Amino acid sequence: MNNSDFWASIRTIIAEGFTPEGLQKLNYYAEQFISGRLVYQRFSPREQHGCTAGGEANVIASILAGAEDRADSDAPQNVSEFERERQQGAKQENCIEQWAKAVNCWTDSTEIYLSDMHDENVIRSEDGPICVVDCDIRINTPELRQGGTRLLTTNVKFI
Repeated sequence: MNNSDFWASIRTIIAEGFTPEGLQKLNYYAEQFISGRLVYQRFSPREQHGCTAGGEANVIASILAGAEDRADSDAPQNVSEFERERQQGAKQENCIEQWAKAVNCWTDSTEIYLSDMHDENVIRSEDGPICVVDCDIRINTPELRQGGTRLLTTNVKFI
């Protein structure tokens, strides 16, 4: 399978709405990624290892995000770079959310707010689960002045 075939396959899985067959293919691709038989050249070897350490769900989310990437030359030229990135992020978020709902690992009851996330604050236990250490984890509520959600915006407010 070449690069074009791989991304066409991922985009088909997304377009078909994460059918059982599509989910099975995603799991296969994640297995190939984790075993080192699929190398995502966007990542450095260290990043690939870190993504792998995050487990199958992290690998699949990374692949799905990559499927929603587009070259700068394909992006509309009449919007700012920030707006293009914001639109891109929204597409990636929607795609990953739809996948997470299809595999029953999504919850609508709490959009959790994480900060201070870096390699020293996230570790993987010996039996697989990810452990967050010394990270700011908060439920994203209106009290955080985010209205329950965080939006990227270019608006400023002078007080």
